[in-house]
Amino acid sequence: MNLLIKRRQLIMATLVVALGSAVFVNWYFTNSSNNVAGVNDTTSEYVQNLGEAKYVNSDKADTTDKNEKKDNATATASKNTDYFATVKLKRTKAHDDALEKMKTLLKEAPEKSESAEEISNSIDALSKTIKLEADIEALISAKLKCECVVMINNDNVEVVVTKGNLNDASILQIMDAVLNNTEVKAENIKISES
Repeated sequence: MNLLIKRRQLIMATLVVALGSAVFVNWYFTNSSNNVAGVNDTTSEYVQNLGEAKYVNSDKADTTDKNEKKDNATATASKNTDYFATVKLKRTKAHDDALEKMKTLLKEAPEKSESAEEISNSIDALSKTIKLEADIEALISAKLKCECVVMINNDNVEVVVTKGNLNDASILQIMDAVLNNTEVKAENIKISES
């Protein structure tokens, strides 16, 4: 028992040190980039003025436009990542809440009763649905090389992929992944972009 406690304390101390060092490294590099930007305020102002003169010097304007497009693409990718993370988090929370309610009902139900069996079957169905969603997401992500989220609700499946990844071929791949892994009819599958 005493050895188990010491081992846990050692693991916890190691994790605390690792987390602290990660926070320090993040702070250090974030702080360093802020210092560099603070020293070169005149340079950033000069670049900003170059952007205003894009009709005079087209080469620099093209470079500025390309940089702006890259920044917009990065911002869009970040928004998409945030969207998918938010949707997956909400979906997981809904699944967890439903599972918790079912477990509570199962505890309250008399053992080996019909209601206990129905609740147990519902828990099994929810577990299968969660696994199916994860499996189909993995397949679609691997085939299309983009982020996606799959939501299965009874006999309906909704698939959302990152913007710019839907075309006829990708829609067929998504339909194939869903139809091969579920018993949902093709007309009950909805595919959209974020």
